[in-house]
Amino acid sequence: MFDFVLMNFGEYLRYLLLMIFAPRSLKTMEWRMLKLLNKDRKRHGLKPVRMQDDLRDVARKHSSDMAKKDYFDHVNLKSQSPSDRLKGARVSDVISGENLAKVGGYGNPTQFAEKGLMNSPGHRANILNGLYNAVGIGVVRNPRKVYFFTQNFAKRYLIFRKRIPKTVGFKHGLHLKGDSFSQVHKIICHVKKPKIDTVLQEHLFEVKNGVFSFTVAFDKRGNYEVWLYVDSGQQGKYTLANHFLLKVRKGLFF
Repeated sequence: MFDFVLMNFGEYLRYLLLMIFAPRSLKTMEWRMLKLLNKDRKRHGLKPVRMQDDLRDVARKHSSDMAKKDYFDHVNLKSQSPSDRLKGARVSDVISGENLAKVGGYGNPTQFAEKGLMNSPGHRANILNGLYNAVGIGVVRNPRKVYFFTQNFAKRYLIFRKRIPKTVGFKHGLHLKGDSFSQVHKIICHVKKPKIDTVLQEHLFEVKNGVFSFTVAFDKRGNYEVWLYVDSGQQGKYTLANHFLLKVRKGLFF
């Protein structure tokens, strides 16, 4: 039997299939690290974090970049920070963090990596951060059999079914559809010009049965900031969940 506190059924099923058919694969190591990570959280009375594909894609790419270019740092060789990489992937959660580990010469690199992260105060703080409820884990091995681990954490309220676009046409507007990751019943959307506090548009959208779908219209082209707030469970109080930049264009194909 497995502990549902560590993984939900879907996560455990993917882990089990990998353990059966590819027990030594890098993907299996990612799921094994999730299990170890959530064991550490459980020991400290914290809820598990759930594996998210968009966060895992960012984590895998950073691990791969470090392995190929032979460096080990949160800032890559293009001077991009973890926040920069998440923004570049259109991951818009406003609360996030990153852990890195590099392991070579050990028979169980995943367990060694997680233990090392827990023994490092800054990395331990991320693993035991009660705000986080989502994670992406990326594991890559270089030709010298050195493993690079990246953990990208986030506090997630909403899951978007499609990647948030960088550009939309003002005739079609911005359409967002997805599911609530946490219990969310309402979403407030603010549209602003970059670095200006004035709210140009405010919309209130309902989340029904855990699903949201709405469109924000524009009548002028230009650059905008979109801020999404969700009800926090307290009447009349909303929490900032997502923030991203958007370009609105006027043209035949936009």
